[in-house]
Amino acid sequence: MVKPANKPQRLSLSSLKADFSSAVSRRRLVYLLCTFFVIYALCYQWQFLVSLGLGPDNIHHMTVGLIPAVGAVVLSLALYWRHLCIASVVPTALIAVSWIVTGPYLSYITLIQQNTVYLNNMYDIYVGLYLFAILFCLNMAARQFLNRKISAAIMTAVQFAAFFIIALQWVYFALYHSCITTSGALLIFQTGPAETLEYFHSLGVGRIVFIALFVALLIGGLLFANYTQKTLPRTPVYRKILPLLSLLIIFPSVGALGEEIFPQAFPIRTFIDTHDYMERSALYAENHDGKFAALQAVQLNPSESPNTVVVVIGESETRTLMHAFNPNHVENTPWLTSMKEDSDFTLFSNAYSCVWYTVPVLERALTEANFYNNKEFNSSISILDMAKKAGYKTYWFSNQGSIGVADTPITLVAKTADVSEWVDQELKQSTMDGALLQFLQRVDPNEKNFVVLHLMGSHIEYRNRYPKEFQVFNDGTVNQQADFDNTVLYTDWVLSQIFEYAKENLNLDAMIYFSDHGSDPDKGRQPDDISFKVLRIPMFCYLSEGYQARNPEVVEAVKQNKDKFFTNDLAYEFVCGILNMQSPNYDPTYSIASLQWKMERKDLVTRFGKVSLLEDTEF
Repeated sequence: MVKPANKPQRLSLSSLKADFSSAVSRRRLVYLLCTFFVIYALCYQWQFLVSLGLGPDNIHHMTVGLIPAVGAVVLSLALYWRHLCIASVVPTALIAVSWIVTGPYLSYITLIQQNTVYLNNMYDIYVGLYLFAILFCLNMAARQFLNRKISAAIMTAVQFAAFFIIALQWVYFALYHSCITTSGALLIFQTGPAETLEYFHSLGVGRIVFIALFVALLIGGLLFANYTQKTLPRTPVYRKILPLLSLLIIFPSVGALGEEIFPQAFPIRTFIDTHDYMERSALYAENHDGKFAALQAVQLNPSESPNTVVVVIGESETRTLMHAFNPNHVENTPWLTSMKEDSDFTLFSNAYSCVWYTVPVLERALTEANFYNNKEFNSSISILDMAKKAGYKTYWFSNQGSIGVADTPITLVAKTADVSEWVDQELKQSTMDGALLQFLQRVDPNEKNFVVLHLMGSHIEYRNRYPKEFQVFNDGTVNQQADFDNTVLYTDWVLSQIFEYAKENLNLDAMIYFSDHGSDPDKGRQPDDISFKVLRIPMFCYLSEGYQARNPEVVEAVKQNKDKFFTNDLAYEFVCGILNMQSPNYDPTYSIASLQWKMERKDLVTRFGKVSLLEDTEF
């Protein structure tokens, strides 16, 4: 029996809906994925456009860090995809884009136009992305649970608060043609109500009207956009499920911003550092005056004629990556290598940093506090104090920022000098260390001078640290070994210029150089994986013929100890030894410039006093 042919099945309404829903879901997923990759690519490219070159560590930071930030944006859009509208997206998007663009662009354009200290503002990008996710989800929740007027008022206030710092930066830039610097932050903190009112009067009616009109238009535009948004459906999905899912976006985003991102954004970091500086400055100054008044110190065998002692603090130079200390390395120290043959120069072959970053190093290198005597920074005498007691006029010239996470303790000491100046505050011409040479012209050769110069040296990012003509080494990579060698080459030239100028014009009596710590171009900044390579630092000193005639015991000690092991938290004692001081605040048994030097390799420690130098078996 022949079976009847199968009849064509009718497409039911439910199956059509299912197919349509499936197609829409697939299309929505494609849209969301495209949105993710577009935002990710634009943010990634933007960071390259507003930088002078990123090292591998920052590239890794961006590559990984953007994933959750962009993901938060896309997930927030996905939750409310069916009810997206221009009014709900544009205000929040403008705030987010403003954060992404403003800080990095203004700091970059200021760097290009005025050569201020380079800032890497990738955190501003993260702030913009997370802010979008937070504000968008809050806006949707407000539309669901509040009436239109209250929702519009609350969201306008929140959005305006998020935009205020952006507006402040643009107003500052319009007035001063610069991003907000530490000097500007200090001015903001130190300006009282009366001075603020006086300042607004000085702007003139036209500018005040323009600012008021801008604020009014901004608030009005936000209010209009928030008020015109439609109320969301009051179904269980929109009333219960989506708000709960929104919390899964809001809470992690707020956590990411609060713990590690927002405090690093520009200019928040500047304001935090400035506030910290002001508090610590008051405490240090309060302690310093009494300490200095009570300090008893005399210089043995002082020169009867005007002379100058120069101390140069390097940045991130690694001894084993310098030809003068390691002949197997490329020839990146032509001047210092040639000076090795000069009997007036002594290169110390086994100097180490006590820590791998600047703050804890220089808190101790500049003062009598070290990891062997447990003295506190705020209650310690500094090398400037000792020099003053010896009758020197003291100078501090720096190419590093005057205020910041890595600068505050240093600045507190520097401000006690008779003259203290910073490249980023004074010259506004170059962030290259060569700019410091101009400061030397301010030193009077007819006086007894003690001059400290703080270099930017080989600080990451390497390619930002030297002029184009010093691009001698090139391996096709950016901010890695070749660029590091170029920074060393440039520092070598700067040191030669400091030496020659001081010798010819300032009656140079002695010159000391040491780096705060080293750097590993192969790894960049990895605080949890610091090898001894980063801790090996260069150190040398020059002693003039006149100095050697007056201080033969110091010269003998320097030559005798040049191959001894040393950690730079004892740099204060080294400088005091070169000055040939006698004081209760100077222990010559800790000075490598003294015949009483007692420290042996087994006694010396690094990494915050926790690791013996005996553990360095690599070099």
